[in-house]
Amino acid sequence: MARRLFFVPEVKRDMAELHDEMAQHLTRVLRVEPGQVFEISDNEHLYLATVEVARKSLVAFRVEQRLAPRPAPYPVTLYASLFKFDHFEWMLEKATELGVGRIQPLVSERSEHGLAKAAPKRIERWRRILLEASQQCRRPRLPELGELLDWPAALAAGEGLKIWLDERPGGRPLLELMHAERPPVASLLLGPEGGWAEREATQITDAGWLPVSLGPLVLRAETAALAAVALVQASGSAAPESRS
Repeated sequence: MARRLFFVPEVKRDMAELHDEMAQHLTRVLRVEPGQVFEISDNEHLYLATVEVARKSLVAFRVEQRLAPRPAPYPVTLYASLFKFDHFEWMLEKATELGVGRIQPLVSERSEHGLAKAAPKRIERWRRILLEASQQCRRPRLPELGELLDWPAALAAGEGLKIWLDERPGGRPLLELMHAERPPVASLLLGPEGGWAEREATQITDAGWLPVSLGPLVLRAETAALAAVALVQASGSAAPESRS
């Protein structure tokens, strides 16, 4: 059975600690006890560690050994227009499990009114979702979460092959594009519920993003995001090596 993985702020002199809410979760919910062995990550390196102290306000780990790095997922950034927060947060969790490297929220024309104002207050909650999902799927590095981008900044962003998910018919299949280009890095641009406005579609193309299709059906925003990340991860594994 695979060992649980926990993230720690730092490893110093072969010791690491979790405090307050995180310690309470480990001791009260997960029933962590001294002597148990887990994997821990400082978001740079992976370690095998033994629990030395397990109290309500403190869990302390003693490092036994540094573990070999695991293969990194294909580097893909998801530029995601805001949509209803319960759906958006579910997308954050599942995209993390699928290996997304960075998630960049942004505001587009059809983003629901009020979401942009409320989003900054959700950033810490979203980081906690990414943390818990990363621990669950045992990925040793957390995905990055960017600050909210406005539309001009979002258009100018993007690394590697810049792909935008276009719900209109006639787009090139995503897998076909990935297999043809074999990029070492990719970026995905996801629209909100209701899709892209015509003016935005023109601006996206002018900014160098390539339109792709996920098939003939109209998908929810969160479904489209996860399908695209999964497809890019699967095809990107054959791309030239650029991961560390």
